[in-house]
Amino acid sequence: MQNLPITTTGQAIHTTRRVVLDALRAAGQASINQLAESLGIKGITIRHHLAGLQAEGLVEVEEKRQSVGRPVHVYRLTDQAESLFPQKYHELVERLLDQVKQTFPPETVERLIASLAASVADDVKREFEHLPPEERQRRLIELLAREGFMARWRHTDEGLKLVEYHCPYYRVGQRHPEICRIDETLIRVAMNSEVSKEACLLSGDPACTFVVTSNPIEVSSSQSLSVFQVE
Repeated sequence: MQNLPITTTGQAIHTTRRVVLDALRAAGQASINQLAESLGIKGITIRHHLAGLQAEGLVEVEEKRQSVGRPVHVYRLTDQAESLFPQKYHELVERLLDQVKQTFPPETVERLIASLAASVADDVKREFEHLPPEERQRRLIELLAREGFMARWRHTDEGLKLVEYHCPYYRVGQRHPEICRIDETLIRVAMNSEVSKEACLLSGDPACTFVVTSNPIEVSSSQSLSVFQVE
């Protein structure tokens, strides 16, 4: 049995509240109705636990206006809540990148990141190379879910977009933004298409957004490198 996270008051978090915390962490942000539907718990119960988590400083809420109907309250974890989850690997990666940057010149660091991205790309290319476009979308969702990303496909007038609401690289990326190249290359290779990034969580945007074109590409070792459904 897993240990329950401890709140700022030193008390173990109620089991249901932990489930809500886990769901918010996975989704990045969600409304009461979305949480109720995904967890199979009544909305009034979700609301009760969110109020308690908000009082503890673990959850924050934002009112979002919609084109039709009333505004929706969207909840997300605070930085304080993120500290309840294991983060040691982030610290290790940050220290490793700090050491690399102190030891090698910028161009060498750039080559190392590109090499890592190319290595990931090789594995993805073998898995995806014979798949049709729609199957690539579905499989990319599954792949990114395993990597810890949360996002959705969106069909827009500008084309197909992948929107990421949660990024497992976020904390490391705050100090080492070049790590985002791995994510971008993964999407590019999986879809065998050019990808342009038009928004980023690291820039303060609500999500990372990638525009995927229909132009096929050839990936080389110099190119750099998310869990979702089509809306």
